[in-house]
Amino acid sequence: MLKRLAMLIGVIFTGGCSSLDVLNALSVAPHAPPITIAYGESARHRVDLYPGNATGQGRPVVVFFYGGAWATGSRKDYGFLARTFNDMGYIVAIPDYRLTPETVYPGFLHDSADAVRALLDRVQEYGGDPNRIVLVGHSAGAYNAIMLAVDPRWLGEQNRKRIRGVIGLSSPVNFLPIQMPEARAAFSWPNTPLESQPVVHVSAQSPPMLLLTARRDPLVDPVINSVTMAERLRAAGVYVSFEVFEGPLGLINHSNIVATFSSRLSFLAPSIQRAREFVERVAR
Repeated sequence: MLKRLAMLIGVIFTGGCSSLDVLNALSVAPHAPPITIAYGESARHRVDLYPGNATGQGRPVVVFFYGGAWATGSRKDYGFLARTFNDMGYIVAIPDYRLTPETVYPGFLHDSADAVRALLDRVQEYGGDPNRIVLVGHSAGAYNAIMLAVDPRWLGEQNRKRIRGVIGLSSPVNFLPIQMPEARAAFSWPNTPLESQPVVHVSAQSPPMLLLTARRDPLVDPVINSVTMAERLRAAGVYVSFEVFEGPLGLINHSNIVATFSSRLSFLAPSIQRAREFVERVAR
C-alpha cells in the first residue's frame, strides 16, 4: 500500500505521457473498453465514448478535452478520468483533435466542434441526453471547451444551448501577448486575432462555469486568466464558481491538477467533489 501511494505521489511531480501511463495503471480502470466514433477524415478525428455501467436513458454527457499546448495529447491517456465521471452516472466522451503543426487556430476549434456535433447525433444510442452536455477541459483543452461554449461561431446557437455548463482546469482564456513558444505556433503569433480569446466572447448567453486552477501555475496565470473570466461571467449575470487549489505541501500545479480526477489522488484536492456538485447543479 505504501509503495503504491509513493508511486502515485510521484506522478504529480512529473509530466507527459509516462506519468499518465503510470496514473492509468494504478487508477481504477474504465468499466469497459471505449466505443470509438469517427467524426472526420484525419486519424485524429476520433472520439472515445465510455457509456459506463449506469442504466437508463437521458443521462448527462461529459465531454473532456485534454491539454498539451495544442501540440501533444491523446484521447487514450484519460481512462482514469472517464471512470471517475462514469461512476457519477454520466456518459463520458474524450475526443482527439488535430495538433500543431498539422493545424493551427482555428483548426482545433473546428475539430472540437465537429466532435461535439458527432456526439450530439449518436449519444442517444448509448443512453445519453444530447440536451445535457457538460464540457470539461484541461489547459489547451479548457480553451477549446470554453470557446465552444461562449463563441457561437463554432457550434451555432442551437447546439450551443445544449451545453449546460463548462468545467475548466488551468484555463488559458486571456493570454495575449503570447509568451509560450508552443502557443505562439498554435496561434500564428504575432498575427493572433483578439477574437481568439474566450474572455471577449462572454455574454449573458454563456453557460455556467466551474473554474479550478492551481495557485502555483507559471504557464497559465490564474489571475490574468481564470479570475478575469470569473469576473466577466459574474458581470454578465452568469453563474460561476472559481477555486484555487494548492494541495499538500503546495504540490498541485498547472499540469497535475487533472490527475486529481483519479480516485487514487482525490485526497490531494476536492476536484471530483466540486465537479460532481457542479454537474448536478447544471445538468440534473
